[in-house]
Amino acid sequence: MKKCFVAVSGGVDSATALLLLREKGFDVEGVTMINFGEELVPNCSPSEANDAKKLCDSLSVPHHTVDLKDEFRKTVVGDFISAYANGETPNPCVVCNRYLKFGALYDYAIDHGAEEYATGHYVRVKQCGDRRVITRAADEEKDQSYVLWSLTQDQIKNFIAPLGEFSKKEVRELAEQYGIPVAHKSDSQDICFIPNGDYREFLNRVADFKDVLGDFVLADGTVLGRHSGQSHYTVGQRKGLGIAYKEPLYVIGRDMKKNTVILGRNDDLFTTSFTVRNASFSALDFPSGDFECQVRIRYRAPFVSARLVPVGEGRLLVETKEPVRAATPGQSAVFYDGETLLGGGIIE
Repeated sequence: MKKCFVAVSGGVDSATALLLLREKGFDVEGVTMINFGEELVPNCSPSEANDAKKLCDSLSVPHHTVDLKDEFRKTVVGDFISAYANGETPNPCVVCNRYLKFGALYDYAIDHGAEEYATGHYVRVKQCGDRRVITRAADEEKDQSYVLWSLTQDQIKNFIAPLGEFSKKEVRELAEQYGIPVAHKSDSQDICFIPNGDYREFLNRVADFKDVLGDFVLADGTVLGRHSGQSHYTVGQRKGLGIAYKEPLYVIGRDMKKNTVILGRNDDLFTTSFTVRNASFSALDFPSGDFECQVRIRYRAPFVSARLVPVGEGRLLVETKEPVRAATPGQSAVFYDGETLLGGGIIE
C-alpha cells in the first residue's frame, strides 16, 4: 500500500478525499496546517483543526498538526500587505498554495514517509508525457485550477486530487454515505485570515496601514471628489464611490505616488493587452517565443484566446483576441490549453 498524506482542513471536501483514498487502498494519514491564531485574527476558533483531528481519530487514521504560523505571517500575509501598499489587489490563496499547502506542508508529508500527497481541491491530475499536469475539474462550477497555477512540476509529481471527477453535490452525498459529521458544513467564502471581509480593518491593525485621504480624478486629471484611502478600492469597482456624475463611474486605476484613484466609464475597463510578472509554467517549459493559449484573468472570468510574448525575466505580454474587462494589478492571469492548466502570472 502506498502511503498518502491528505491535507485535511476540517471541511467536507478534504474529509471525503481522505475516505475515497482509503477506500482505494491507500495507507492514509491526515495532516493539518495551523496558519494563524489570535495573534493575527482576534477571537479566532481552532474548530477546523479540531474537526480534522476528530475525523481522523474517529477513523483510526494518524493525524499530524503542523504549526506554520510564522511562515504564513511572513509569506502570505506579508505579500498581501505589500500588494495593497503598492496599489494592487492580491490573491493570497495563490501564494498559500505555492509556499505553504504545496510547500512547507507538502515537504513535511514527504519527510514523514508520504509517497503521495492529496488535497480536497476540485481539479484533475494526469500524466502527459514525462510531466504530471493539472487539468480542470469535471464540475466547471467548482473547478479550482485557477488558484494552483503557480505550482511547480516538483510539487505536482506526487499530487493526487480525488474530487476532480465529482460535483459538490456528489461529494456531499458521498460524505453522507461515509457518515462524515461535516457533510453539510458550509463552504468558506472569505479570505481565511479576514473572516469578516473587512480588509481595511485588517490592514490598519496588522500592518499599521493608515488610510490617507486623496482625490478621485478622471484620466485627464479632473478632480471629482475625495477618496477615503487606497485600500478601499480595486479596478472595476463601482459601488461605494460616493461620486455624483452624469454617467456611471468605475475605478479604472490607482496612482499610489499621487494618492489618486482614477475613475472612468465602463468602456475604459476593457483592454486587449497587459503584462504579467513572476510568470511560471508547470505543464511545459517557459516559452522562448510567442505562444498561443487561453487566458482567464479572474477566478470566474471567461476563457479568452491570447498570444503570450516573453518580454523579460519572468514577464510576459498578454495580447487577447477579444477585450477583457478589468485586468486588475495583483490578480492572476492563468493560462490554459483547453482543459490543461499551463501556468500563469501576476497582472502588472
